[in-house]
Amino acid sequence: MHDIQQPSPFPAPPRRRQPVFDAGRFRLADAVVLALYAGLLILGVAGLLLFVPAYREQFPTDTLALFSVNLLTYAVLFTAVMIVVAPKLLESFRTFRYHPWAKAFLIPGLWLASILTTAGILIAAGVDPTKSENQLAIEVMTREVPFATMLVTTAIMGPMVEEYVFRHLLIGKLGRRIPVWICVPISIVAFAGLHFVGSGTFDPVSAIPYLVLGTVISLAYVFSGRSLAYAYVLHAFNNVVSLVLSYLMLPLLGG
Repeated sequence: MHDIQQPSPFPAPPRRRQPVFDAGRFRLADAVVLALYAGLLILGVAGLLLFVPAYREQFPTDTLALFSVNLLTYAVLFTAVMIVVAPKLLESFRTFRYHPWAKAFLIPGLWLASILTTAGILIAAGVDPTKSENQLAIEVMTREVPFATMLVTTAIMGPMVEEYVFRHLLIGKLGRRIPVWICVPISIVAFAGLHFVGSGTFDPVSAIPYLVLGTVISLAYVFSGRSLAYAYVLHAFNNVVSLVLSYLMLPLLGG
């Protein structure tokens, strides 16, 4: 005769499922931020300050003058984005409650994977991965712009603005109307294309690092439950490491 199993007096707790964060509907506030984004970054309206003698004379070099415009641009956009999206951003930090250690270790892991993938593609194409246009521009700025100022601009404000536009809007909100796996390629291509706005040229090889990074962040955004916070932390980590390496290594290499 088989023993009849008695129900355990201590039932296993129900398995918690990672939430999928709702970006919400596209609102008027989103349209205002996008209009600011288009005017300041795509059209470069803030760059008109460089043609004002009283403004330009405040800076000893062209590099510092140009950086000041970028700083003002991102300060305005970051403020606007935080006004609009702060509640959603804070809510999406809840993704770290689910498999927190795995998600924490994935941040440097995904960064390393994107770096190795980019380097592998560039080397296979016969291109020196250390001499991209973006890297050369950073080399110039590290000689004149203080580290703290660069950190605030490119590792705190910049990633937040870009993640709001390319992940929160183009995947989170657009994904309410069309399949998310259509939104992801749109986000990746748009993210890469942004970095060539104003240059007047497009080099497919130079786009590879942005395509790889955009792919990694977009997939992380989707698989973290469309967490804006997770995408932001990953993007900020990438930029922080790049800055630290640039400021530490370039002087040693005679850059």
